[in-house]
Amino acid sequence: MPQYNTATITVSLTIILIVALLVNYYFHQQQERKRQRALLARKIKSETEKILEALTTLNKLQCPAAVIKLFNDEVVKAITKLSNLNPEVDMIEQIESQNRVAGNPSESLNLENDRSMKQAHMAIRFAIRFVHMRRSAGELSSILCDEYSSQLQWLDSKIEIDTHIGAGKRMLENDKPAVATSRFKHAKTVIAHLPPRDPRRQELIDEVNQLIAQALPFSTEQMKQGN
Repeated sequence: MPQYNTATITVSLTIILIVALLVNYYFHQQQERKRQRALLARKIKSETEKILEALTTLNKLQCPAAVIKLFNDEVVKAITKLSNLNPEVDMIEQIESQNRVAGNPSESLNLENDRSMKQAHMAIRFAIRFVHMRRSAGELSSILCDEYSSQLQWLDSKIEIDTHIGAGKRMLENDKPAVATSRFKHAKTVIAHLPPRDPRRQELIDEVNQLIAQALPFSTEQMKQGN
């Protein structure tokens, strides 16, 4: 009889131990899944904030509407993913708030400012990488990817060209033809890197050549007076 009781107790203790281990494993897995969801939510939030930062700048530029839509669609998908992960409520609220700001820029970007110019270039180049990532993910065709990339590269170059031309014109107004000519030549260098078959390329070259021709007589006259 005692042997029977000992065997029963041993079996019972074994069962209790197994159940305890299973319960502990279950709760450990639950905690691990919760931790992984939190990590994924933070990763999605971080990536979405980068997208929104670029989108805020792109909305202040003449960025192709199709590219803006790609960004907006990605933000919507990110918010949906975050909702499914059930993160802290304020995480989604922050993203939605940033999205409203990105979609309604209060002012255009002052491209005469070096800091703003750098900001514009960074946003456009981020957009180019983003477009190629969408193609790699199978969400965008190669044809559209090439088209959007080309439009963004043109925008990037045009901003720099316009900035140099604008600065050159201001220098001419301030009787600084030598500096103006330098800025016009910088613009011409950027234009030279545009695709040769782009009809806008020759138009820009003609415009800059005309501006250089306007500046050079004044520059020559100043040199004569200096002598």
